[in-house]
Amino acid sequence: MLEADTLWKMGITGKNIKVAIFDTGLAASHSHFKNIKERINWTNENTQEDGLGHGTFVAGVIASSSNDCLGFAPDAELYIFRVFTNTQVSYTSWFLDAFNHAIFREVTVLNLSIGGPDFMDQPFVDKVWEVTANGIIMVSAIGNDGPLYGTLNNPADQMDVIGVGGINWDDQLARFSSRGMTTWELPHGYGRVKPDLVTYGSGVRGSALQNGCRPLSGTSVASPVVAGAVALLASAFVQTNESRLIKKKITPASMKQALLSSARRLPGIGMFEQGAGKLDLLRAFRFLESYTPVVTLYP
Repeated sequence: MLEADTLWKMGITGKNIKVAIFDTGLAASHSHFKNIKERINWTNENTQEDGLGHGTFVAGVIASSSNDCLGFAPDAELYIFRVFTNTQVSYTSWFLDAFNHAIFREVTVLNLSIGGPDFMDQPFVDKVWEVTANGIIMVSAIGNDGPLYGTLNNPADQMDVIGVGGINWDDQLARFSSRGMTTWELPHGYGRVKPDLVTYGSGVRGSALQNGCRPLSGTSVASPVVAGAVALLASAFVQTNESRLIKKKITPASMKQALLSSARRLPGIGMFEQGAGKLDLLRAFRFLESYTPVVTLYP
């Protein structure tokens, strides 16, 4: 998908990149994953296992090593943060604790295939700013409340987060994909452009709960496509030195600029529906190869 195999042939596979997945958990024994570094349950349930399959699927899109549904960055190091119960309950306090641990672990990429309409949850919003200020690239689903405008979710609507919308295999905007503009600024002015970009989110294959593969649709599917692509790109420009990652060109700002500057505009779709356009992995790679900090105006 998205010509990731071109980078794999160059030896770029996500190695040495820490990816945090905030979701419903993942079984340590799942055969698709070879590099699970840590699993932590932040909920009030006494289990680290995924009882719903959502977290397993998301992890698979990012880093599955199964040839039947290979993830974008199969050699990435996975940090599994279980922040949702099997009844899909979550609390801000669980996220705050998990965010703090992600900062402590110095993860490179953090995927949130979740979200909600409440951008007034100030402790959560502030913590997201803190996470990205610590150099963590946060990717989040824009939401599945389309086709109405202004239906996007938090934290995908925050400026420092890469908000991802969904398209189908015909490069048409998925009806379920939430639309911008952001509603923070209303009624005092126009909202900002969101999503930041779009990618495939309909009928994507990923890891099933009990091994095997299955298809799934939603922006919660599109988000790990981008997160996996980011992990893959990051691994091309990161080297190890005494077990610490040295980030040469990979920051939340540079990665977002690379993705948006290299995205391909889809015809007949507005900026509050597609943002900068469709993810183009190879163009983003070439952008980062010659990257120098520069001011850009978007959109």
